[in-house]
Amino acid sequence: MSEAKDGRSRKEEIVDACEELYRSKSFRDISIRDISEKTSFTRTSIYNYFSSKEEIFLSLLSREYMKWIDDLKALATTDGLDLHSFAEGLGASLEKRAIMLKLLST
Repeated sequence: MSEAKDGRSRKEEIVDACEELYRSKSFRDISIRDISEKTSFTRTSIYNYFSSKEEIFLSLLSREYMKWIDDLKALATTDGLDLHSFAEGLGASLEKRAIMLKLLST
C-alpha cells in the first residue's frame, strides 16, 4: 500500500469514527478522546492527520457534500425529468444526507 493511500485510509478511519459519534452526539459533546476510542489511533496520533476536531468535521462535511453532488448529478441525467420529479429527487437526496444537514446547521 502506498504511503498516500495509507494516509487517506487512516484519515477516512478517523472521519468514519467522527461520523458514527455524530449520529448520536452533538459537535460540542464529541472530543478527540471519543474519536480515538472509536479508532486504532491515540489522541496524539490523530493530530498527525488533523490539526483539530473542527478539521475532522470539515472533512466529514466535505465528504457528505461530495456524495450529495454525486446524487444530484445522477438526478440531472434522469430522462424525462419534470419539475415534480426533480423536487421529489432533490428531497430524497437531502433525506439521505442527514449528517450533512446537521453539520450545516451547526
